[in-house]
Amino acid sequence: MDAWAAALESTIPHLFARNAAEFAEHPALTDGPRHWTWRQAREDALVLAAGLAALGLQRGQTMLIAMSDRAEHWLADTAAAHLGAVSSTVHPALGPEQVRQFAQHCRARVVVLEGTAEVHRWYAALRAVTSIDHVVVLDELAVPSGDRRFRSWKALRHNGARLLREDSDVVERHWRAVRPEHPAAIVHTHRDGGEPRGVVLTHRNVCSAAAAVHHIARAESGSARLCYLPLAHIAERMSTLYSALHDVAHVHFCGERRQLAEALVRCRPAVFFGDSQVWEELASGIRCSRRPTARTRERLRARVGLDRTTWSACGAPPVKPRVRELFASLGVEIAELWGMPETTGCVTAHRAGRPGGEPLPGAEVRIAADGEVLVRGPLVCAGYLQPDGVVRSAADADGWLPTGDLGSVDAEGRLTVTGRKPA
Repeated sequence: MDAWAAALESTIPHLFARNAAEFAEHPALTDGPRHWTWRQAREDALVLAAGLAALGLQRGQTMLIAMSDRAEHWLADTAAAHLGAVSSTVHPALGPEQVRQFAQHCRARVVVLEGTAEVHRWYAALRAVTSIDHVVVLDELAVPSGDRRFRSWKALRHNGARLLREDSDVVERHWRAVRPEHPAAIVHTHRDGGEPRGVVLTHRNVCSAAAAVHHIARAESGSARLCYLPLAHIAERMSTLYSALHDVAHVHFCGERRQLAEALVRCRPAVFFGDSQVWEELASGIRCSRRPTARTRERLRARVGLDRTTWSACGAPPVKPRVRELFASLGVEIAELWGMPETTGCVTAHRAGRPGGEPLPGAEVRIAADGEVLVRGPLVCAGYLQPDGVVRSAADADGWLPTGDLGSVDAEGRLTVTGRKPA
């Protein structure tokens, strides 16, 4: 079975098991002074999965996570996938009422919070959303008294370890029953200022998208990634969770956005995604009075932590030409990606000097009669989560997803997006 066919039939826990078996002592996660090999990361994920199973979390049920970018967030997310549960990260910018709507819409059964700030932000949701059975809090001091739904992260791990001692195969039975077509995650999105929609992604979606990104990024096994954007973003989930599992990458965490510059220099990622604002900020740290020479180019790339970067990209809006040209002069070519949560992130990648964006492997792009861009392939989401728990397909009967964008496709199949379809 070739790599692409294998990705179509893979799942998140299957990739994790492969990594722990074949790359056991390779570095997997680094969070400040804490380090995990792939063996240690999977051991932790299995303990957490067992703890969640002890709470009654089952296949198809939703677990919400409100944590910063840290190893515990990553491990909790993958632990839920081992049970066939559906994880979803809550964006840190959401207020209490938005959090309540989010939890209500997902019919969340378990919520994982980081500390006091998250407990306060979730107070209204925890009172109003009756589906929430259990709340796990990482900071033991932030666990409120008098509410039996709450427990600490330490207690979750303790219960998980105890269950594994009693039944060592309990999690394996769960994850081996997970199929590629089963839901893996929910990503919430707002399109054109409308109501938020829960985009349901399957294991096949995320594994095939990870394989497609690998085809263009060609990241080496063990190379570094930096997790710094909220894991509520599909771009971050793809880069440092799903693609990291697929590529056996070494994930470094930057919990504070303001520490990005320092974290980049420390991590020196091989693959790096940033929005236009991030690239602007990085450019401001580079002062070039003249075009860099071969001798100075490597010093300047090292200054911003991109000296080991072999593939870099941005999403919409595109990077300004002067910023793109600056980094190009340093040997950093920034690919422009086009996609959305409904397409599990990237559909096309536009490289400098070429017209339009080239579709990733497995992605089909065509233009409807009214000029709207349509997408088909294994990266198209399962659909939108409805209030009654039903997932309504986002694509038509032939599998084509209307994106809401207008564009054109040239004779070579490259896409140029020209605007948005009128509402």
